[in-house]
Amino acid sequence: MKRLLILLLIVLFAVMLAGCKKPRENQPPVLQKIGESEGVIDCSANVLEWIASDPDGTIAKYYVNVDEAGWDDYGLETEYVWNDYGTGVHSFEVKAEDNEGTFSNIISWNFVAIEEMILVESGKFTMGDSWGDGYENELPLHEVTIDYDYFIGKYEVTFDEFDAFCDDLGRTKPKDFSWGRERRPVISVSWYDAIAYCNWLSDKAGLARAYDDNGNLLDLSGGMADDPSEVNGFRLPTEAEWEYAARGGDSESLFKYSGSNDPDEVAWYRENAHNDTTDSLSTWPVGEKEPNGLGIHDMSGNVLEWCTEPFQEYTADSTTNPYVPIDGSKDFVIRGGSYFNIAKLLRVPYREEVNGEIGIYVVGFRIVRTEK
Repeated sequence: MKRLLILLLIVLFAVMLAGCKKPRENQPPVLQKIGESEGVIDCSANVLEWIASDPDGTIAKYYVNVDEAGWDDYGLETEYVWNDYGTGVHSFEVKAEDNEGTFSNIISWNFVAIEEMILVESGKFTMGDSWGDGYENELPLHEVTIDYDYFIGKYEVTFDEFDAFCDDLGRTKPKDFSWGRERRPVISVSWYDAIAYCNWLSDKAGLARAYDDNGNLLDLSGGMADDPSEVNGFRLPTEAEWEYAARGGDSESLFKYSGSNDPDEVAWYRENAHNDTTDSLSTWPVGEKEPNGLGIHDMSGNVLEWCTEPFQEYTADSTTNPYVPIDGSKDFVIRGGSYFNIAKLLRVPYREEVNGEIGIYVVGFRIVRTEK
């Protein structure tokens, strides 16, 4: 009898313990990114992939948040192919929900989309007025060697691209004179505005900045660079890089303008750049004229383009990877001619200088990055 009583007490105690036991707490799913699609990318399809696991259940569905537009049910897909975004800053978020309604951690991608960049391979060319109908500051002819590959913008930087930079940093946007923004080349930007944009792109891409606060080029370690091949981040082209790319990367190029001997084929300029609405001269959306041999557009006409260097007279000396240090100068080279210019100012060797502190309605820029 005593033994039976003890057994009953043990059973009762076990039942009481079981009743006091806390209910099982559901563990949330764990979500991870696969690969990297962040930083600065060309405007092409961006494939975003992820994987999830649940320690005590199953994944019921995923939710995606595209450019902060709100969470949408995405079913059980684990890949998002994003190919309809424009240039500028973009974000993408994913979260998972399990079969008990518990949500995972949120993962996110952030990137800046820019227009395509074109590879220019190393080479040698004769720089200056090789046609004999130019200006004195385009002479003497001299041989230039560029012994590294670099990427240059297929198009001039557009308002869409530059406006994204202004939005991100709270900067005042440049004027467009009511001609339109979007894919027209940005204008009224100073040389210092242009290098600030370059440094912003480098920051977004996780690259070492190309410029210090005074506009000096920087190498990978942050020291002053005297060779553009040592620079890691986004920057403006040197004058030699600009002319070599405008010639199509071809030392034997016979085209007076970038891609043709007929300016109407490749350039917006005084003879053809009248605005359809007002009949006044204006910029035009990038890429509407024929490209040069490398596939680069608008290196003749549309807008003049800032180079990274101060203006300096040529010498007859052969040079390799030429670069003119800033050395306190405020006057910088501009290249390419504009919608406002006559054909003679669209020629590949044409060059002039402008105060870099001033934004002008005929001047924009395109970007370069040394191939690493």
